[in-house]
Amino acid sequence: MQSEFRIYTIETFRDYIMNTRFSRKIWFLQNHHTWRPSYHHIRPGRDELYWLESMRTSHIRDRKWADIGQNITTFPSGKIAVCRPINRIPAGIAGANTGAICIEHFGNFDIGGDVMTQQHRDIIIAVNAILCIKFDIVPSTPLIVYHHWFNSSGRRFNPETINSGEVQLRALQKSCPGTNFFLEESNDFKGNTLLSAESNFYPLIRDYIAKMNDDDNTSVSMLVTASGLNVRIGPNTRFAVKRVLIRGTIVQVYEHANGWSRVSQNQQEWVNSTYLKNA
Repeated sequence: MQSEFRIYTIETFRDYIMNTRFSRKIWFLQNHHTWRPSYHHIRPGRDELYWLESMRTSHIRDRKWADIGQNITTFPSGKIAVCRPINRIPAGIAGANTGAICIEHFGNFDIGGDVMTQQHRDIIIAVNAILCIKFDIVPSTPLIVYHHWFNSSGRRFNPETINSGEVQLRALQKSCPGTNFFLEESNDFKGNTLLSAESNFYPLIRDYIAKMNDDDNTSVSMLVTASGLNVRIGPNTRFAVKRVLIRGTIVQVYEHANGWSRVSQNQQEWVNSTYLKNA
């Protein structure tokens, strides 16, 4: 069964990830670039859905997969797409997909290729950070990986081979996510190496995680106005009731989503915002 593509902003993506329970165990993230299509192929009238359908057609026709390979695609526009459902194992790195989310970044980020837009750079960092928080992943070389680090059987090359940044053609090694991926001008290594990930990429993800945690710690005091207000485990009446608050209870609100308010700092406890007022 082919997936239904969904397009998100960073705010709506965060809401979707944080408020959805996934059935598949996730313990690491893959980062890729599409290489082709690249920024060079963007034309008026060809929006994100156009490119997602194009990639799906290529993956099914040329690679004989059942669906588009990646779980998530990021775009130069700052948009994010959920492609193959996150509950399904991706087709990202042959032999190393179980437990992974495959994130595909639209563009060619080899040296001499596309210059990443600021919007694209920002969402790549944000997507990785949000997934790290959701699935308790620490930004590190075992857990946020590049395709370049693996051979065609899904085994890692040794660190010296990876850090050379060169492509071992006989082992079918890829440059992905690109030799210029988050590379700094002062670096004497390439952007697809362990050195670059540790120096340039992971610190940005850690900073974003810290900012998200600071934001989550900010709360507003609200008063319950209903005689009995259900606290649910998600922001929708479809979620189970965990407990009930009585009128006059003062709660701390940490997040709002689609008319619902999260009233716990560390747990998914949500109430209908209609029945709250400023304390």
